[in-house]
Amino acid sequence: MSGERRITKRSAFPMPVRYQQKSSQVFSNTLGRDISETGIGFVSSEFFPISTQLVFETQHPENRNFIKVAGEVMWVSKYPHSERFSVGARFLGPLLPLS
Repeated sequence: MSGERRITKRSAFPMPVRYQQKSSQVFSNTLGRDISETGIGFVSSEFFPISTQLVFETQHPENRNFIKVAGEVMWVSKYPHSERFSVGARFLGPLLPLS
């Protein structure tokens, strides 16, 4: 039995991603790992507790328009021998164009 619980297909997404906690005005920069219609995977030097709400800004993987979307951290995994984390977040709303 597989541990895979995703309902939408993921695509590799090695693109720049900006994110901030909803309660903060400070953005951090990172690279995405993968993206789907329902969420994003990315690498972070910050630890986020499950359910942390974030706002993401990046380019849409298909049309390259800049987008903004709210998300919620669903899982966090620490990279071995590193101070970095692999983070998975699900989107909480539609992908909005950045104005």
